[in-house]
Amino acid sequence: MKKIFTLFSFLLMASGAFAQDYYVFADKDGNVYEDGVTIERADAEDDGWGGAIVYSGLYAKNVSAPSSYQVAAQAEITKLDNGALQLCFPTNCVFYSSTGKQKETAKTKFDQGKQMDLMTEWTPEAYGECTVTYTLNMYDGFASKGKRTITVNYKYTDPANIGQAETKTATPKAYYDAQGRRTDGASRGINIVRMSDGSVRKVIGK
Repeated sequence: MKKIFTLFSFLLMASGAFAQDYYVFADKDGNVYEDGVTIERADAEDDGWGGAIVYSGLYAKNVSAPSSYQVAAQAEITKLDNGALQLCFPTNCVFYSSTGKQKETAKTKFDQGKQMDLMTEWTPEAYGECTVTYTLNMYDGFASKGKRTITVNYKYTDPANIGQAETKTATPKAYYDAQGRRTDGASRGINIVRMSDGSVRKVIGK
């Protein structure tokens, strides 16, 4: 009986470990981050309105999730010296200005081998740091199918790190309305446009 129980426990652990590889964190080139790692981001850029912005460069990648599986993102902020953190996943943008475990985003799914930009970054108002642990929660319906985590230490300490992004060949990458909701393209009124070089522009649609 003990051997059967031990084998059952092993199968459960093996199943849980495999489930962690359904959706993973990756960079823009598809390189996968190990579960639980900590990375640092300290390259600040001009946000297009005279302020600074520090990008995480994080993507959610579907490695082996079945077609019924979905994924949601969640941020837990343990340090926020100033400013706000933005997370745009899967469509709506949310801004956080206080520490703590934030509400999970809506669920989404996409094909194996594909990845989706989390479009999460820190917009500091002064020098300081922001530390966030991001989690990808995986589901099949309401049943949990594992999770992956990564911690990002954002730092903004040296004004020499801020540089205007080159926009000569930049093209629109994503559109948002004035409430931060992702749209299919420019619409009437105020549009927030994320460019391919990481810069952000405010465009008035007619």
